[in-house]
Amino acid sequence: MIKIYLDTNFPKNLITALQSIHSIQNPQEFDIIRAQHISDSESPVIFLFDKGKKGLDIVTEKHFEAGFRVFAFKLYSEAKLDLFKLSLTVLNLWPTALEQIKKNSDPFVFTFKNSLRSLKKVK
Repeated sequence: MIKIYLDTNFPKNLITALQSIHSIQNPQEFDIIRAQHISDSESPVIFLFDKGKKGLDIVTEKHFEAGFRVFAFKLYSEAKLDLFKLSLTVLNLWPTALEQIKKNSDPFVFTFKNSLRSLKKVK
């Protein structure tokens, strides 16, 4: 089972919805976990916030270097964060993200924004 970690900054209701959706999957392929600290697992997957204005934030870079498969939400200003739009964006991109997770076991970084409905491969 592939463990997908979502940073605790993502809305709790979004994570609960994803957990509920995957709980009815048979056989269950993904375990959705809301966590700030990640336990060791093979080729871990993480969704996090990237606050880097140009390029990638150091936190995103460090997760990539540590062997993570990273999906980074580009957050330019916390004052403009609309949790509803963020949740809709994640739900819209979820099938594409799952395809990338299944296809690639090597570390990678994809970024996404509220305004765009697609993933952008950075590394």
